[in-house]
Amino acid sequence: MDGMFIYDCNLNIESFIHMLDDPTECYKFYWLDSIMQLLSEQEDNITFDKIISGMIADAWYSVTEYHLRMGTKDNQGNSVNSIERAVNKLDALNCLEHTADRWQVLEKIEENEKLLHDEKYQISKNVPYRLLSSFMKELGGNDPLWDQRTRLIAYMELINKSCCIPYTIGAERGLSKRVIIEDRWKHFLIDNMVSIRGWIQMKKIKYLQDRNPGVPGIIYKLEPENEKQRKLQNVRKLWAAVIDVTGIYDIYSGGLLGKKDYEIDHFVPWSFITNDEMWNLMPVNSSLNSSKRDKLPDWERYFVGFAQNQFKLNEMIYTHEKLAHLFGECQRDNL
Repeated sequence: MDGMFIYDCNLNIESFIHMLDDPTECYKFYWLDSIMQLLSEQEDNITFDKIISGMIADAWYSVTEYHLRMGTKDNQGNSVNSIERAVNKLDALNCLEHTADRWQVLEKIEENEKLLHDEKYQISKNVPYRLLSSFMKELGGNDPLWDQRTRLIAYMELINKSCCIPYTIGAERGLSKRVIIEDRWKHFLIDNMVSIRGWIQMKKIKYLQDRNPGVPGIIYKLEPENEKQRKLQNVRKLWAAVIDVTGIYDIYSGGLLGKKDYEIDHFVPWSFITNDEMWNLMPVNSSLNSSKRDKLPDWERYFVGFAQNQFKLNEMIYTHEKLAHLFGECQRDNL
């Protein structure tokens, strides 16, 4: 795992790669991924409340559409997992489609803060602290310090002075507590955004598959198809404008692409690396795309053409004001 990263050798990467080890619940995956998304949105005020809202929003589709189990159930068959319980409470209001996008879900979570407070509070009690346990191995799993929040936060501050940990926690109360990400870790997380989120996704999928053994294709049940398509809309507009300016060739057939006969595709298929980053997206002939959708492309045969098209795209962005604007529109979902 660590070989995938660009990193500062003064950071404790060994402890970082063990942050998601041996999960008994799914909270760690959703907590860390929510932080990553807030960083990608350039959010500076990262609070427990914002992180946990993101966790609930990210689980919305999986729980409401496919009824995936996030964790264990009690003797009556009810979920004891706070993310799952929060999603089910929100779903009971019938205020959202199951295919609602993340921003719509976040808006409804904000509107129903009182309804979801207990579940959010339960998540905030342990997850923010336990995620950093690989950086504090001297504390055993049953050490009483884990239940003494003020002392634990002070201990984290002390550890941070000798061994830089990813974040410390502010002195605010309740869900208003802030996660304070150390600058070097912030640069590391942002520089390795794609690799880290892909790693989290892989761990999350394995966890969910183990908890839902009879459900096939978990990877395709994490977000709705319309959300996947939405994330590619601005990329398609950008490539259409590029095709207007200069010739772009399909890397598989070698034919010149027209404005209406192409799709946006992932060079490395989505089932291998679950992201919609610009560096992995390209226009391809519509009739050929379905035949190679889940196959890794032949590197020797296709990479040069892929790289040439990417070079043209970036060259055009720097020389055409309209393209620069369209590129900026891709910021939220693709950069």
